[in-house]
Amino acid sequence: MRFVTQLLTGFVFFVVGALILLHFMPGSATFARKIGIPEAIVSVVAREVPDAGPGNNSRRGQNASGPLVVVVKPASDGKVNDRLKAIGDGDAIRSVAVTPLVSGQISELRIRPGQKVKAGDVIARLDDDVEKIAVSKAKVILEGAKSILRRSEDLKKIISRADYDIAERAVDTARLAVAEAELNLARRAVLSPVTGIAGIVNFSVGDYVTFSSAIVTIDDRSRLLVDFWVPERFTGLIREGMTVQANPIARPGEVYSGTISAIDNRIDAASRTLHIQAEIPNENDQLRAGQSFEVVLNLGGDTWPAVDPLAIQWDSSGSYVWRVKDHKVERVAASVIERNPDKVLVDAAIKPGDMIVTEGLQRLSNGATVKIFGEKEAADKVADANKAAAQ
Repeated sequence: MRFVTQLLTGFVFFVVGALILLHFMPGSATFARKIGIPEAIVSVVAREVPDAGPGNNSRRGQNASGPLVVVVKPASDGKVNDRLKAIGDGDAIRSVAVTPLVSGQISELRIRPGQKVKAGDVIARLDDDVEKIAVSKAKVILEGAKSILRRSEDLKKIISRADYDIAERAVDTARLAVAEAELNLARRAVLSPVTGIAGIVNFSVGDYVTFSSAIVTIDDRSRLLVDFWVPERFTGLIREGMTVQANPIARPGEVYSGTISAIDNRIDAASRTLHIQAEIPNENDQLRAGQSFEVVLNLGGDTWPAVDPLAIQWDSSGSYVWRVKDHKVERVAASVIERNPDKVLVDAAIKPGDMIVTEGLQRLSNGATVKIFGEKEAADKVADANKAAAQ
């Protein structure tokens, strides 16, 4: 008895499952009639073959007695590698860390942070008492040598030529000693080598500095150099003098236009990138060295046919699209070059304006006759507009 109950239960589940399958499977009515299911059950549970013709509540598909209905979009042109974006770092067109030429104690500072200086301005002085004494001493020696030379000229007839030459050389030596002493004194003044803006002063009066001590950094930021790196595939597309846009990361919305000023002579082997420098103006002094920039570079790029992403189909031989010409479809091989959200760039024998099928692709075959969805409605609207204009 228990076995019979299990058998009946299994049969009931099988029948219910079969009815559910027949209800949801398109075209199941034909199959149900073939296996002998009564028409009363078929009409209630099973589904007939769907009719996609215009007379069956569907505007797209295939009419039983007419051509397939498809949706098309015209092909267009698209460019690959036409726009480059990179992150770069800004630096002053000239930046100098000012160091003294000699060692000594700072006796005077003539610069403050943010001050604008010109090339040759004194920004600091070192203690120079010893050097001043040396200059005075050298000048005294020079005057003594000149005095001896004057007396030798007066006694030229009675002194030897050798004594006269010695007096002349003594004057020349004394002049060189004066020049050396004055040079040593001049080097006690620390001068700005460039025109620019001073940064933070790293020392105070009384500090001892050497020739390796950077007293202050002076930046000429009238223009900025932006260093950025691009993938090696762009190497042949970038030239000096090309226009770039530099957008400060910290100041969205601001755009500075500049030009490519330098291109490195080799690809970095580790990153496979090429080092580029762009120069941008900074007339209002709003930018600072060290800022980060988004660099945008518009390139010529390579032009390829572009189609709607829905048009791309695949099979064992690769990707392809369907092109409509004179209401007949033909298959065109289309290798994908670049896929974007709104279009796909392909390598195919397609011209801009060619009508490419985007919907209704499932039943297409080479040479099949098709009807373009919306074509009659568009023609009717044009005809109505012409009639109204004529009235």
